[in-house]
Amino acid sequence: MPELPEVLTTIKQLRPNVVNRKITKIWIDKKTKTENLVLKLKPLSLVNRKIDQIANIGKYLLFHLDNCQTLIIHQKISGHLLFGKFIIKNNFLIPTTNQSPINDPVNRFIRFGLKFKSNYWLVLSDSRRLARITLIKTIDINNIKPIKQMGLNPLSCNWTFINFTKILQKHNIAIKTALLSQNIIIGLGNIYSDEVLFKSKIHPLRKISTLNQAELHKLFRYIPIILNQAIKAGGTTFATYRTPDGKTGSYVNSLNVYGRKNQPCKFCQYTLQSTKINGRSTYFCKNCQK
Repeated sequence: MPELPEVLTTIKQLRPNVVNRKITKIWIDKKTKTENLVLKLKPLSLVNRKIDQIANIGKYLLFHLDNCQTLIIHQKISGHLLFGKFIIKNNFLIPTTNQSPINDPVNRFIRFGLKFKSNYWLVLSDSRRLARITLIKTIDINNIKPIKQMGLNPLSCNWTFINFTKILQKHNIAIKTALLSQNIIIGLGNIYSDEVLFKSKIHPLRKISTLNQAELHKLFRYIPIILNQAIKAGGTTFATYRTPDGKTGSYVNSLNVYGRKNQPCKFCQYTLQSTKINGRSTYFCKNCQK
């Protein structure tokens, strides 16, 4: 699932391509029209609207329009946005060139598209059909329940050690479980939680109440460091995630533990292990992480 680094990478690439551009057409694939992907959306209400700005709240992508409305896209597990030249052929949106990275087979599950001038499109590819799109009044964004319940943003000005410890200490659960919760810390997800815990030398099953001040300081420090490193690398691609130009995120090459079960730890050579926490595969070094 795209996390904060993937969402911010998407925004960075899309902003110069779609901001201040007018939407000339909407395309939704036939099957999607009968599903829940497009919620409260009347396609014609988007035609001739200009995208004023792109932002995000956690993993929600916000396309602010020139009529005080906002198109919200939640990519979920397998969704990702692409920008390039497409044409409609046999009721499908397909790239106009075979040489583009957008032609990667992973990008072929186009469910939704916004057309701009010169056959440029912003499209959503989603193999599992779990992404959600809705159009609401901009002033109502903070009334959306999942947004109202969001936790602390590690890349915001509210990221202070006091706020961090205050929200953590409300929960006496495994630290990995806490880092996965969007209601506690937003944007880490499974991959970055494992990487943060490894750098902090903390076992993922440790209860929050057992963490001392030094360990809490390590977590506080490494969470934004890991996220910013991933952003610089364009995010992490393990399966379906692609950047808007169709390329893979390269942070996968920097992972210390995630996805490396039975491989040697890069620091101590101890064999890395894996367990399930909240149904998610969790990777760690038993020797380094206590």
